[in-house]
Amino acid sequence: MDFFNLEGKEDEDIIFDIFDLNRLQKQIFDELRDKQLTVQELAAEVDRNRSTVQRALQDMLEKDLIMREGKTDKTVYYVYTTLPFEELKQIAKQTLDSWHEKVKSKLQ
Repeated sequence: MDFFNLEGKEDEDIIFDIFDLNRLQKQIFDELRDKQLTVQELAAEVDRNRSTVQRALQDMLEKDLIMREGKTDKTVYYVYTTLPFEELKQIAKQTLDSWHEKVKSKLQ
């Protein structure tokens, strides 16, 4: 299992594994780092259609890996950004601890 192999992995790679991010979600995460982008801007950056990017963002929002903020400029739109990395590490640790407890209880 690749999940258990930590050889040569950075913190970010481990977080990606814990939350089971696919290649597109990893690309989106990298594009959002230290930026605020709309779905349309992200779609252009990762060369995917808007609906595909929207689905990936929704999954990432549900996993609490990114933030969405409403903006107005004649119309309402949303911009997305990553959470601060230290906060992501804490969320990953909590998720891993919760998973570990569930696995232990199942195996008893």
